[in-house]
Amino acid sequence: MKRSGLSVVMMVVAVRIGDRYGPEYEEYLESKLPEYDFIWVREPIREDVLLQWNKMYGMSIDTDEPICVMDIDVILANDYREVFEYPINPGEFLAMPGWWRDSDPEYTINGGFFKYYPKDCRYIYDEFMSNTKYWQEYYIKNGVTKGPVNGEQYFVFDQVNKKLDLKLLPNEWFTRWKSDFEDSEFTYSKWQYEITEKYKEITGNDYVWMGDWHPDIKFIHFTHAQNRPTDWKYYK
Repeated sequence: MKRSGLSVVMMVVAVRIGDRYGPEYEEYLESKLPEYDFIWVREPIREDVLLQWNKMYGMSIDTDEPICVMDIDVILANDYREVFEYPINPGEFLAMPGWWRDSDPEYTINGGFFKYYPKDCRYIYDEFMSNTKYWQEYYIKNGVTKGPVNGEQYFVFDQVNKKLDLKLLPNEWFTRWKSDFEDSEFTYSKWQYEITEKYKEITGNDYVWMGDWHPDIKFIHFTHAQNRPTDWKYYK
């Protein structure tokens, strides 16, 4: 692991496989976190491991220090380094909350950001790699989520709770957001209104976006292939 002076440089693992997201996502995150050591997973860790499931790679890294694992379809705002620098101890697993999820309230995390000690999580990696096809289909077949590729955050949640102390970062630090396109269910403005109302209910804050992010918000997660932060006119 790289070192700067006497301090360990934080490792950040992120996956960018295929052409869904371009190199501008790497450039953005590295410009926001230039002092961190990014490990980019650009090819499957094994041929049978699909897309975002390759984030499991972080649990195989041989280090005694905690690492961060994150999605790349995000905007980092305000004092966002507090997310990455949030302290954890061995035996703890830190995750961003998924307060915007309506289904499966048992699953409180979102897979967009984790922080953990890899050696604590090796058992999770080994379980997944021992039966990748089963686990990559399990949560879709059981109706927890929809395919064609999904379920890694639910797998992590269930496995973490077997041995580790799961901790959630503050709700008010995170939001889901959506670029300007319209889809069959919601116009952008209606969707924006509904997520804002839910954020207000959950956090007590009075807005998400009013020309800029609420000062409590540090990490904005855009999800789904068509919903890209770079398509949003305020991406920065």
